[in-house]
Amino acid sequence: MIPEEKIQQLFQKIGHIVQSYSFLGKGEASVIIKVKTDQGTYALKTALYPKRKDKVLREAQFRTFFIEKELTCIPHPIHIDSEIFPNGAVIYEYAEGSKPDFISKEILIQFAQIIGKIHKIDFEIISDGYTQIQNMVQSLEKTINSIKTRYPHLLNSLIEKAFANAVEEYKQKISDKQDLFTIGINAQLHGDLSDNYVVDKNGKIWLIDWENSERGDVLDELCWFLFVNDVKPENHSLFFQEYQKSFPSAQKINIEKLTGFYFAVTPVFNICWGIDQLDMNIKQKLEPDRKLRDLAHSANNWSEFYSETTTSLIIKGIETLKQKLS
Repeated sequence: MIPEEKIQQLFQKIGHIVQSYSFLGKGEASVIIKVKTDQGTYALKTALYPKRKDKVLREAQFRTFFIEKELTCIPHPIHIDSEIFPNGAVIYEYAEGSKPDFISKEILIQFAQIIGKIHKIDFEIISDGYTQIQNMVQSLEKTINSIKTRYPHLLNSLIEKAFANAVEEYKQKISDKQDLFTIGINAQLHGDLSDNYVVDKNGKIWLIDWENSERGDVLDELCWFLFVNDVKPENHSLFFQEYQKSFPSAQKINIEKLTGFYFAVTPVFNICWGIDQLDMNIKQKLEPDRKLRDLAHSANNWSEFYSETTTSLIIKGIETLKQKLS
């Protein structure tokens, strides 16, 4: 996938001799190579196509920002290149480790402490908590409208009706519980705490992908982490307690009473992001079949938060899309 001579040239540029390299992983539009040199082991990340260049290079800036704030869970950027690799490439320290099969209580506590430290670095209190959750509605509507505008060829009447129903049902959920939304907190987030981490032999967590770092609602990040990592509900309280110890300003929010409203939008956003990624996978001839499977999984998750009618619409809509593309 990456010419060997380019890897050799890039490391020669920083005075290293490449001894071996191997495929480490692939994201939506980037690839990571493990490279062993005469001076150590590194992770080389590069974009697969030009449109992704800025995002790959910007990740190095996000990592540097948080490292300078004394976060010690981030592999450092070593060298940034856009000459040998026109799509952009960054050499990082290599974090030796693996993702555990499940998140133990010890790992969960460590995650809560790390996320708290991340959010504490640059945050602001939003005095009107109901406005904060309404921003979530606006973000959801904006994302759906963007998907409808950009990818009409991947939508159908079933998916569009499911989107419309979900938005109305969600608006009713929050309208009925306005008194719960006291304040909100925005901060610079990691952006995607799904599988973008490894645990080393000493039990330390390393966050290895900061491409999607952005400013946003801290509860959105917390609930996304719990949702995609399938953390058991009985462990949520422990997680929130440790998070608030690490980030005292968050103690002003009754997190446990609000999480359901954040969990509820996740499957809808996942369908939107999945359609965006599906289009890219089709155009770049990557893994559209995998994206369709992910979309089907996300559609099934609607049943926990939305009506039977709305859930049935999105499931049938994704099935219809799959048939169209097969």
